[in-house]
Amino acid sequence: MAIEGSHLVKRYGEKTALNDVSFRIETGEIVGFLGPNGAGKSTTMNIIAGLRRPSSGAVRINGTDMEEEPLKAKRQMSYLPEIPPLYLDMTVEEQLLFACELRGMIGKKTKLQSYLDELCSRTDVGHVKKRLIRNLSKGYRQRIAVTQMLVGEPEILILDEPTVGLDPRQIREFRDLIGELAKDHTIILSSHILPEISSVCRRVLVFERGRLIADGETNTLQEKLTGKKSLKIAVAGEPDQVELVLRSIPGILSFTRLPDEEQGAVSYEVDTALQGDVRRELFGVLSRNQLPLLLLKPVEFSLERLYLRLTEEAESGQTQGEEASGV
Repeated sequence: MAIEGSHLVKRYGEKTALNDVSFRIETGEIVGFLGPNGAGKSTTMNIIAGLRRPSSGAVRINGTDMEEEPLKAKRQMSYLPEIPPLYLDMTVEEQLLFACELRGMIGKKTKLQSYLDELCSRTDVGHVKKRLIRNLSKGYRQRIAVTQMLVGEPEILILDEPTVGLDPRQIREFRDLIGELAKDHTIILSSHILPEISSVCRRVLVFERGRLIADGETNTLQEKLTGKKSLKIAVAGEPDQVELVLRSIPGILSFTRLPDEEQGAVSYEVDTALQGDVRRELFGVLSRNQLPLLLLKPVEFSLERLYLRLTEEAESGQTQGEEASGV
């Protein structure tokens, strides 16, 4: 287990910024922290990185307790806040050499430069090493900050809103970079921008008002919310024939006609029970009735639909709780 947060609480006076949050992140996972501004994402990341102490609860990094052995825990990860920690009057090379010194990498300068050349090659910033950071674009500054994160070979990378201020092309390039880094690192990426999370992360933790309201892969969360799985099918045949067959299969809960996408074929969204798999039976029954199955694929909620539903339910639950308590 790369990261484990157990019953994390963070209070600032009477305000509770984080309320009993627990999670586990396995080695090699890319996990998205999703939620609106002020939901608790950054607070959680700061606690994981050892930059803030929780009011209660514990964090373990590869089994090391952050409270008991903070230096050992922190050496295993690197954190990139929303505003990159760069000295604008340094060249890129000077900034990276400074990062090496902070990581305790003291040795011959030629060896360090060779090491940094390799890092810069991974993040495609070698051609700007001699330039002042203040003269670089926002996109390049983010790449320099990520290169700095890699100094010392940390196993865990934590990135807080890393694409804020980037243009669409820079965002696409940054996604590609994260995809490459994911081959060798455990990564936490926070954002309130849904496409950012869905394009990079398979698993999401959804935060709302300091609480963790959902944790899982997108399709798993969909099933948890709806209590069913959905399939999209296209069948060559008449609607009456196809619908008669669909009604005959016990595992199908309901179906909805969709706009036809192909001449001579009808399309449906079919809702099925969570238990079992109706695909083989569906194919067999349609085949026996001489109704060729042209398309069969799972239907997934978009992350946007899923997120809106989760946060609406959380807000509704919060409001009901306040009303019940007379607030």
